[in-house]
Amino acid sequence: MIVKEVMSKNPVTIGPATKLRVLNELMKANDVRHVPVVKNGKMIGIVTEKDIRYAMIPEKIPGKKVPQGWNLDHLKVQDIMTDNTITIAQEAQVEEAARIIYGLKIHALPVMKNDKLVGIISVMDILGIFIEMMGMLKSSSRIDVLMKESQANFDKVSKIIYKNNGQIIGVGITPYQKDKKKSIYFFRLESCNVKPIAKDIKKEGFVVTSTIV
Repeated sequence: MIVKEVMSKNPVTIGPATKLRVLNELMKANDVRHVPVVKNGKMIGIVTEKDIRYAMIPEKIPGKKVPQGWNLDHLKVQDIMTDNTITIAQEAQVEEAARIIYGLKIHALPVMKNDKLVGIISVMDILGIFIEMMGMLKSSSRIDVLMKESQANFDKVSKIIYKNNGQIIGVGITPYQKDKKKSIYFFRLESCNVKPIAKDIKKEGFVVTSTIV
């Protein structure tokens, strides 16, 4: 899946000379937490809800001499925005966006096409994909299986599930801390009786760590 398939298109933008009070009202009105900063049609930075919160605490603003009676009308977007913003191409894989967001501990990435801002992808967008893939919003069952990572093992467990009329709607994997060669596979299924499936999986020598009906 690529970024342009899940990004929020036509994101709300703002100019660098805009007062913070206006920015604050814009964010609330559009229910957004990240706003790209655009000047002469070119993105020059990004400003976030967190930036505004910091701006509410004058001592958090580096290099600023706080005026008497300070308030949100004393600062502009350009005073608190992050320039040299990390961006991602719209044709990039969503996995790459997730790695960047996680690695940099940020919450959103502006999406570019030929140096033009075309969207924004956020933690919530990526979380939405994960929830959809795992079928968490559907009535479902789950079987967690501990096994060595291999396509053969995955195929064998999958066949057992299908043989018992189970329908897989999502699979998640997490490393097994006690043995680096093994992982726990979370098989999310359409709602069903998982007991006979788990029993057959165990017969094949796999460890079923838990089941959820």
